Amino acid sequence: MKEKKLFINSLALKIIAIIFMSLSHIGIFLSSFNELVGTIFISIGGIAFPIFMFLLFEGLNKTSSIKKYIFRLGMLAFVIFFSILIFSFLVRQTSFNIYQFGNIFIDLILYSLIFIILKSKNKFNYFYLLPIFAFFILTYLIKVNILSIDLTIYKIFGGIFPQYSLFGLLLFLTAYFSFYFYDKKVDSIDISFKETISYQFSKNAIFSIILAFYSLLSYLLTYSEFNFGVDNVIESYIVLASLFILFYNAKKGYVSKLVQYFFYLYYPLHILIIFLIFTLIF
Repeated sequence: MKEKKLFINSLALKIIAIIFMSLSHIGIFLSSFNELVGTIFISIGGIAFPIFMFLLFEGLNKTSSIKKYIFRLGMLAFVIFFSILIFSFLVRQTSFNIYQFGNIFIDLILYSLIFIILKSKNKFNYFYLLPIFAFFILTYLIKVNILSIDLTIYKIFGGIFPQYSLFGLLLFLTAYFSFYFYDKKVDSIDISFKETISYQFSKNAIFSIILAFYSLLSYLLTYSEFNFGVDNVIESYIVLASLFILFYNAKKGYVSKLVQYFFYLYYPLHILIIFLIFTLIF
């Protein structure tokens, strides 16, 4: 495959992701006034999650310091947690219960820790997976109301709940092991293949196939009462993220401190702006 056919770099993919994420958050507020339109926005906005996950794999594999990478995710997780906490107690409209949706950066941090543990050469470190998986299960049981907690406690700690619950965890693990076994196969045949654009396209395709599988699974589960802690209808649209991931070329794009700070500030500010718009207009 010629390189010119892969035209989306990391910066462009991040911008695409935050645009869809913004649509999702608009949908959360919009659903309070028009449930159908709000659901449409949230469904389309769900495209952001698999893009963020794909970029996480890229970042963890290419970063010069995984500790700094996770620290930056932690900063964003704290900002979102603090924002959710403020909104949860200041917003009186019960339809704006954003603490129920969780914190996507908690998902990304936990995936990063799982990535590090699985990559570890010390097999004893695998035991550290147990509290992470236990946390996913516990928060899942609370989200689906199998376990009940006081509403005030939920408002305080909702910002540390993984947004995509068991669904996101299974998607991440499937992608991790798919990439792991694929890379093992490539290493055994021709390691130089990893330097080609065809290798990157093959990874894009693998992730897209996984998205298609989970999208189909979510669609089929709409006819059952079971869910993974997410809305099955909404998650059945995640395959649309492949329209962008397939054309990712593994290049960074424009890099600067200004761009970096923009992404840090965008997450809390866009929620605040959306909230103010809906509060003032509606």
